[in-house]
Amino acid sequence: MRHEKTYEFEKWNEWDHFLSSAIEDFHQVYMLYPNIFLANEFTHSQIDFITTNNQEKNDNAHLIVDEKIGNYLEALTSEETEEVCLSSYKKGNCELDFAFNHELADKEFVLLYDDEPDWGDADESPVPDIEGKIPVNA
Repeated sequence: MRHEKTYEFEKWNEWDHFLSSAIEDFHQVYMLYPNIFLANEFTHSQIDFITTNNQEKNDNAHLIVDEKIGNYLEALTSEETEEVCLSSYKKGNCELDFAFNHELADKEFVLLYDDEPDWGDADESPVPDIEGKIPVNA
């Protein structure tokens, strides 16, 4: 079973509040919580940037970092960190895995419930996963 609904961010700096509202809207429509957040690379990069630079914007976001890095502050300040990027978002009963869809416009995103995601579609690919996930606010 697959359900999806498209949304658009109005302001980058309010991404977390708008995503939370979109999750609730999706739940009201389908009576299911979405499990995948699709957006293009630029939209992901803007969320990464805001989350990295504003601690108040990362309460429910989770990073993927090299497992050598022990905490969020180290990840931001270490010269050894090759990449820090968001991998998921969790709030209440909803946990979203982030994925790319290169056909979406900037600020546009899709919330998707897929009970059997296969990641085989050419248009969708998961954000690369590194085994050591840590909470952003660790």
